[in-house]
Amino acid sequence: MHAKSIVLLSGLGLLAFPLSTLLAAPVLQMHVYEAVPDQLPAANKLVGQAVEPQRLRLHIYESPQKTAEKKTPWLEYDKADIYFKAGYRRDELRWSIAGPGGQPNILSELTWKDIEIATVNLGATLYTKENWLVNLDFLYGEIYDGKNQDSDYFGNNRTREFSRSNNGADEGSVMDLSVGFGKRFEWVLNERARTRYEWRPMAGLYYYSQDLKIVDGFQTIPALGPFPGLDSSYDATWYGPWIGMENLFIKQDAFELGLNFKYHYAFYDATAQWNLRSDFAQPESFTHEAEGDGFVTELTGAWHLSPRLALTVDVRYQKWLADRNGEDKVYFANGNTAKLKFNEAEWESFGINLGLNYDF
Repeated sequence: MHAKSIVLLSGLGLLAFPLSTLLAAPVLQMHVYEAVPDQLPAANKLVGQAVEPQRLRLHIYESPQKTAEKKTPWLEYDKADIYFKAGYRRDELRWSIAGPGGQPNILSELTWKDIEIATVNLGATLYTKENWLVNLDFLYGEIYDGKNQDSDYFGNNRTREFSRSNNGADEGSVMDLSVGFGKRFEWVLNERARTRYEWRPMAGLYYYSQDLKIVDGFQTIPALGPFPGLDSSYDATWYGPWIGMENLFIKQDAFELGLNFKYHYAFYDATAQWNLRSDFAQPESFTHEAEGDGFVTELTGAWHLSPRLALTVDVRYQKWLADRNGEDKVYFANGNTAKLKFNEAEWESFGINLGLNYDF
């Protein structure tokens, strides 16, 4: 089959251009016009000599084109990962209030010990091409074992204890929600061994809650033994901003070891229902407010099963204290209220998780 072509007429004769050449070339504009008679050769103007037909002139030029504007996505990411973890957490929470006028300095103190929790943890991290990152993390846990002690005192510094109950605390739940933003900085430690280090300063917001229960009542002081109907609750929340840093050591893109630190400024709120106190309002018997801070340390490890899938393990320890601007507000069944000093709330936690991380 012969290649198709286009034939153009010019002052020099017929010009043939293969079609494929024209298609491959830049977009051309063509203008054909009659030559002005004065521009014809002088020989053609002699009397008695036949004048050649007017010739056509062909002007071919490259057409100006608008440069396409490149649209940059508002958020162009380099990679993202999602993770799922299941684990175990053990919590302890203690709080106390002072008596009217501050006497005694500890009127009532409640402690939850050995609170054992089964947890699931979901999260995702987005990494941009400019080395920024954003993380969203959610944890939920069910309490399945624990102990509670409720003590009241007549004297300062936990003296003259006149009431104590040792109760069950094997119900309830916990929830953690956090969002963080940060920047990645990377250094190659050993190019031959393909070992590198990443430092990630971070900041964000968090909301942590603990829905604690008191059940299976047992009166120790005075020694009255078990008593029925105890089903009280204490719902505590810690929330506010946090800052921190993540340190990540990576070897051959196959193994990662991380050490992370976070500082949290804490606003502490709690609401309690004391179901056996007929003189207290129900379901809101009293509330607590205070400010404080918390520290979280985490050791992480990851082994890549494939370029995209990794097995992860992490160990976390955290310690919190809310002991500033504390207030205990009591709501009575008759509609009256009273305010006492809230001394502090102290929370300590240890957890371990095993999970999977997928990059895409």
